[in-house]
Amino acid sequence: MYTKEEIIEEIITIREEIGHDFVEPEIKDMYLNDNELTIIAPDRPEKSIIIGKGGWVVGKLREKLGFKSIHVISYTDIILKEYQLKLSVKHVHNLLNEDKIPLNYIDAFTNLYTLLKQKQEAPYNTTIIEKYIDDNIDRDCYEDSNVLVALSGGADSSFSTLLAKSLGFNVRALTVDPGTIILPKQFRNNIDNLCDKINVEHEYVETDMTELISDSLSGKIHPCGRCSKNIHKKLEEKLSEHGYDMMIFGDLLSTGSQSVVINSENIRINLPALFRMEKSEVKNIITKYDVKKIKGYGCPLIVQVHKKYPQYRPFSIQRVLRETRAGILEPGEALDLIRTI
Repeated sequence: MYTKEEIIEEIITIREEIGHDFVEPEIKDMYLNDNELTIIAPDRPEKSIIIGKGGWVVGKLREKLGFKSIHVISYTDIILKEYQLKLSVKHVHNLLNEDKIPLNYIDAFTNLYTLLKQKQEAPYNTTIIEKYIDDNIDRDCYEDSNVLVALSGGADSSFSTLLAKSLGFNVRALTVDPGTIILPKQFRNNIDNLCDKINVEHEYVETDMTELISDSLSGKIHPCGRCSKNIHKKLEEKLSEHGYDMMIFGDLLSTGSQSVVINSENIRINLPALFRMEKSEVKNIITKYDVKKIKGYGCPLIVQVHKKYPQYRPFSIQRVLRETRAGILEPGEALDLIRTI
């Protein structure tokens, strides 16, 4: 294991070799796990120095030192993540202590709580969830722990499906299908590949969004809000039809007390938000399970709306910025997405 001083010297040398300005970076801490190095910088400016323009510095550092990968995290981001995970742990602990979780879900929820505490104790460690999924994806589900997982074929819902099964829930994945203009072939391929790979029961639920599509293509509305409401309504109908009490979504933003919401009819878990996942963490996990990265922002419908009605682009950009402000998206990732809008 290299010392902080040795890593700093290597960074200075690499920056000089590729023509970057001389700056002596500061490293707060380092963590090595399975040949993957995590460097914790004091704040974002120090993080930028270590990464370098276009990721050149950290890329050459990885090659030179022979690590499988190098993650650079700012300590200021860790503080926020640690606090949000603390809120999640407290919320789930209260739900279990106050007997608000139905008995048939207790075992899976206990696994969830244990894993959540592990994540809280090492928020900088991006391999905890990945390793847990790899070790438990083939486990038998707990009896009567039936949940519906909303699976769109995107990164976040695919991750939710994987983690839910690994926790021991008896997963049935549901995909609301309004047609290829909203659910194109590449999303369906991801859905079919994932469910086949991990042996999860899956159901396509057809729905008519003709009016929404027409209103969107005629410039009357930005489709995302109304589309989301229609999908949630259809999924809740299926939840009732199957007689299940719990539904899992791939929401990344509803952290803390909003990550698990219980009402008189059902329980909703926003699984990536509960574990305060970041996009990069999610993508590293799902690619191992035949889920391919889909470039660009949104579905073909929103792409057409952006082309025909540029005045709606700021609404989509704001959605990207929300995830960036929350620390879920890196600025570079956000910029790449915004360029496709």
